[in-house]
Amino acid sequence: MQALLLLGVALFAVAIPPVRHTLGHGLALLAAGELGQFQQYLQSLGAWAPATSIALMTAEALVVPVPVTILMVANGLVFGLWPGMLVSFAGGLMGGLAAYVIARWLGRALVERILPAASLGVADRLMAKYGAWAVVLERWIPGVPGDPVSYASGLTRMPAAKFVVLTTIGLIPANLVTAFLGTKVPGDVPITYWIGGWTIVVAGWLFYRRRRKKDSSSSS
Repeated sequence: MQALLLLGVALFAVAIPPVRHTLGHGLALLAAGELGQFQQYLQSLGAWAPATSIALMTAEALVVPVPVTILMVANGLVFGLWPGMLVSFAGGLMGGLAAYVIARWLGRALVERILPAASLGVADRLMAKYGAWAVVLERWIPGVPGDPVSYASGLTRMPAAKFVVLTTIGLIPANLVTAFLGTKVPGDVPITYWIGGWTIVVAGWLFYRRRRKKDSSSSS
């Protein structure tokens, strides 16, 4: 069963010719911050461009270690505000549902092979603290690769309709904001600014984690 599901995902990815040729190259451009080149490359695919972006977001949600925020911003750059928001929403919902279904049907053993232990641990703690609303909160955290809370939702057997509603609530504002940012991006992001921006994000996250540990230790 596990092998059949993974084979199905792989066949879905390679069944669309532009997706097959674009996944690796597109993700490489995104990871390097070359949004202008990514824009030109995706636009060259014509009618396949939205499907390719949705497939990239689905792959990111499952296993690809590239923060989905980058791709959401790129959708705004490539497609414009409202179409970019809709493409990001479709990709985010499809990726979330794929992770949810895999976890619900195949269980924790397979999820632990797909996700790093740290990512799954964070998702478990978010679910324990915020319950179902963790599905919404994760969509608002920039720079999170993969979709650990969707996996965790499947593992806890959250009702599918509830998962879809909460995912939609979380995705729409995040998709709209990132698409708007994408419309303001002039093109390629200089690598020094790209690295600097991610350094600030990581430093802020580490500072937040440290403060939380201090608060928890002082309260105990």
